[in-house]
Amino acid sequence: MRDNASSSNSGNRRDFLRGSGVAAATAVFTQTAQVGMDEAAAEALAAQGVAVQSGSMKITLQVNGQSMVSEVEPRSTLLDVLRHRLDVTGPKRVCDRSSCGACTILLNGQSIYSCTTLAVAAQGKEIRTLESFDTGPKSVAHAFHQNDGLMCGYCTPGFVTACQALLEKNPNPTLEEVKKGLDGNICRCGTYVGVVQAALDAAKAIKV
Repeated sequence: MRDNASSSNSGNRRDFLRGSGVAAATAVFTQTAQVGMDEAAAEALAAQGVAVQSGSMKITLQVNGQSMVSEVEPRSTLLDVLRHRLDVTGPKRVCDRSSCGACTILLNGQSIYSCTTLAVAAQGKEIRTLESFDTGPKSVAHAFHQNDGLMCGYCTPGFVTACQALLEKNPNPTLEEVKKGLDGNICRCGTYVGVVQAALDAAKAIKV
């Protein structure tokens, strides 16, 4: 029968080997996933007529009325470039897979998910984020505040942006049109009643 020290050492070795196996497997999966992401990025670039190159490249983005230059990798997402390169932090990173809408921005007036849009594909297009929106008494942001359309705040920029896009295209939406216009955004706190009412109130304020 082994003594306690021997048993403990054996256990430690097993834990080490088990942990090493998990780490090795994780590394393999991570590398495979990265290769897949790189290939997907290259295909998306090619489909949009953008020449794929290794390393980094200089791009110019039109953000909130300003020309902003940044050095990026071809696979960089618009969300990453906005937040980490250009210090435009209105769009939030939450799900990172086009599921929640927290990263919503306006690209040529169309609401899109910036977490899965390549930054290089946004060149020559008008990019608008929460920072550029009006915050006065007739604004979407004011309507959200008045209707408690926010709690933790993570989803709020995306909802405000989606609502802004909706009202610019349809300044007099019905309740069903508001719900449809915002159905690509998720609020984990469940403030949907306030969000929908904020959109309707903002529409009324715009008409006054």
